[in-house]
Amino acid sequence: MLMPPAGILRAEPPPDNVVVVIRGGERSLDDAVLDRTVGDCWAAHGFFGLSVFADPANSDIGELARRTPLVRRPVVRTALVGRVREAGFEVMPTFSSSYHFSIVLPDATAPTFEQVRLCFGPPMPNPGFDAW
Repeated sequence: MLMPPAGILRAEPPPDNVVVVIRGGERSLDDAVLDRTVGDCWAAHGFFGLSVFADPANSDIGELARRTPLVRRPVVRTALVGRVREAGFEVMPTFSSSYHFSIVLPDATAPTFEQVRLCFGPPMPNPGFDAW
């Protein structure tokens, strides 16, 4: 599995197993969306990455959503980092936002997308959405 390049990794350890990661949008884990976003990551950075957001210091989803403009969606999906790792994926701190992480995938195929989708709970109302 190709990992993110050093130029986009932050100098901090990956989040621990109890941290919740969040993905905005009811359809954000559909195959078509995953194919596009993971493909864009491959084209730009050379690894299959799925953007998620987390705050290792605070697992309050509403607070994270209020502080993270990219999670401005009425619906979110969440997963525990430990569940993502149990499925065989790594969660790495990427890009400049301290809340941005990438789930690293081995490839961009429908079976892999199904595996990552199973890590997340069902769509739920974003508890931080009313802050905008």
